[in-house]
Amino acid sequence: MSDNLNDFYKENKRLVSEYIETRLELLKLTSVRSLARTLSMLILVTLFTFMTLFFLLFLVIAFSWWMSDMLGSAALGFLCGGGLFLLILFLGIIFRKPLFLNPLIRLFIQTSTSEEEDENYY
Repeated sequence: MSDNLNDFYKENKRLVSEYIETRLELLKLTSVRSLARTLSMLILVTLFTFMTLFFLLFLVIAFSWWMSDMLGSAALGFLCGGGLFLLILFLGIIFRKPLFLNPLIRLFIQTSTSEEEDENYY
């Protein structure tokens, strides 16, 4: 009887250790997938932000040249462009939470916790 019980414990110990190893491996793979998704989303957001900033920069330069033609002075035109940048900066600071922080946090949480639909292909 004691041999059967001893064999039972040894077999179950082996199965439990295999189960724990498998669960740890699954946790590692899930973490890597989540990290990869989050980093790719971060790269995408950074790229989109830089493209938007370059667009905004060229738009303000065009506005500055237009204002310099309207005012007859390049210095005044580019001063108006600088004022426009300052206004955009103040609006960005005032509305940073609802415009930038909260949507980015939601996006990263959604990206890191969402399940892929193509998991059935494994």
